Amino acid sequence: MSNNIFSGKRFLLLFKQHFIHNNKLLLYSIVAYVGVVFLILSIGQLGNDLQPHDLENFRGFLLAFVAIFGILYVGYSFPAFRSKENTINYLMVPGSVPEKFLIEFISRVGIIFILLPVLFWITFHLQGYFFTLFMDFTFNPINISFLTNVDVPQIESWFWLSTLIISAVMLGFVLPFTGAAMFTKQPLVKTLFSVAVIVIFYSTIIYIIVEPLGLSKYNPNDSMWLIPINEAEAFRFFACALVIANMVMLFVAYRKLKEKEV
Repeated sequence: MSNNIFSGKRFLLLFKQHFIHNNKLLLYSIVAYVGVVFLILSIGQLGNDLQPHDLENFRGFLLAFVAIFGILYVGYSFPAFRSKENTINYLMVPGSVPEKFLIEFISRVGIIFILLPVLFWITFHLQGYFFTLFMDFTFNPINISFLTNVDVPQIESWFWLSTLIISAVMLGFVLPFTGAAMFTKQPLVKTLFSVAVIVIFYSTIIYIIVEPLGLSKYNPNDSMWLIPINEAEAFRFFACALVIANMVMLFVAYRKLKEKEV
């Protein structure tokens, strides 16, 4: 029974098959990513009197590129669902739903946190050293020690704050991943539109409750544990909410895949 749910050998074969079928797309995506990063970094340096990029520029560009390209890449997960014929062929591939779901999650979301930062680091240094061939400026490479040298706030709830940040970043990629499993045509556009509508709706509801209904004037007592009353409890509350949101979104994506299998 366990082999029908998950088999390590079958999972590796499926992963190998997935890589063989998508190696050209992955290669083209890598070339496009590296090319755009190199071009934007060069334009930015030209606009800054040819001064080489420093650590602050590195961090800013890294976050921007990983976020933009990551969402674009994850937003078109489950490409076989874009047409009926490809969906049938995908569902006929021998493999369980957990195996197919895990492969799609690793090849889409997992690769964002490994491949994109590494490719950016390589391109950043190639671009920096390339400009030094024609200019007298000195390019300072970015080492791993510089990346980890971040001013950490001295707060007691650091665990919940880090969980909050990680969960928020994860949710930014999990949402388009789930949307790609739900929508057949233009999944990323429909996902972003749905998220925008939901955010506007709940923001309006919260504003109505807080301002016109006067909830902002209400002072809850310490026994109401569902309402955070200080910074530590706020970090814990929203961190738990984001963790649950990630789990729910992944469960929805899994159920959509299982629904198509049935």
